[in-house]
Amino acid sequence: MKNNSERLLDVFNRIFKTKYMLINIAKEKMPEWDSMKHAELIIELQKEFKMKFDIEDVLELKNLEDFLPMIRQ
Repeated sequence: MKNNSERLLDVFNRIFKTKYMLINIAKEKMPEWDSMKHAELIIELQKEFKMKFDIEDVLELKNLEDFLPMIRQ
């Protein structure tokens, strides 16, 4: 069974069509990570983890790893 980090990375790689192995991916390093992709990522993560994020919190996230504390709650 995959842990939350692996599941998070799987969703990210599926949306961005990448093959990253680590979750320390920063938005500023990826031009394709725009507001539309960010929204798509949030929606897919909510489906994957069967939860809802507070929109104010997720808009401020700067990298993929920042999602982990919210997923663990």
